[in-house]
Amino acid sequence: MRKLKFLGIIPLLFTVFYLASCSSEDDVVKRLTSKQKETYAQNISGEYPGQYIITYKNKDCVEGTDEAGRPITVAHSETFNDVQVDVSDNNMLHVFFQDFPISLISKVVDADEGLSHALAESTQQAITARYGFDYDTDYSHVKWAFIPNVMLLNLNYDGVDHHIRIEFNNNSQYYKFTEDELKQSKAFCSLVEKGITLQLEAIYDGSTLVQRFGYENGNYMHIVFKAD
Repeated sequence: MRKLKFLGIIPLLFTVFYLASCSSEDDVVKRLTSKQKETYAQNISGEYPGQYIITYKNKDCVEGTDEAGRPITVAHSETFNDVQVDVSDNNMLHVFFQDFPISLISKVVDADEGLSHALAESTQQAITARYGFDYDTDYSHVKWAFIPNVMLLNLNYDGVDHHIRIEFNNNSQYYKFTEDELKQSKAFCSLVEKGITLQLEAIYDGSTLVQRFGYENGNYMHIVFKAD
């Protein structure tokens, strides 16, 4: 009797196993192949001249109203021409926001006067970022996203050397391409014509936070790179 009961369970076990197999197949996530990533990286690589449009808020901003009559803070805006973004191929997977005007950051740093003055005298620097590809959830588009690296500056002010860390973020955005677009050379043109964005996030002196940006009513800096 015990043997018969065991034999009766076997078909049930096969059914459960089959259903589990079907379920795991449905849960398989489609991934880009290494060859696809290599090709797409090659096709977006290159030099892209353009401009930075930088909007920032500090204590000097004035209060105004929008079209609906609601109170707003009127932010400052400056444009820097003759700059460019360089995109590397699959060997590096980096994007370089060249000739970024670091001195402008001094306009939003009010937590450390010495640091603000030192930044105002700083030369242009490149903001570097790692990038990568992945399928969008509908699998009909490919997502391109970048993560900025920390910028390190050695500045001397108040008679002391300071190891400054400047952090940016990608404004929580990713960008979409069709696979046909990514099969064309200079595929990045369509993206930079619309603009890619960065935000200043925080500044540290060594491990000590000096100032955080873009939170509540504090200062902020929003950076857009657009092709000419």
